[in-house]
Amino acid sequence: MSTTLNSITELDKRQIIQDFLEEYPSKEAVQKELWELLIAAMGSHHADMWDSSDRARKLFFYEQLGDFIGEVYKSIK
Repeated sequence: MSTTLNSITELDKRQIIQDFLEEYPSKEAVQKELWELLIAAMGSHHADMWDSSDRARKLFFYEQLGDFIGEVYKSIK
């Protein structure tokens, strides 16, 4: 995306969030997509370049993002 976050208006930000929530109506839908992405990434031959520390960071990011998404969905319901 070439647009910087500073140049996105509040209306644009709300529309981005609205679009996301329409595409993924539940935290489970997001977590399913994240899981499939993680499996694809870890199973890819490109993952061979990651050592165990890199893999651990990727898994930690996945876990933290999943928790974050869960809290977002809790706060909008």
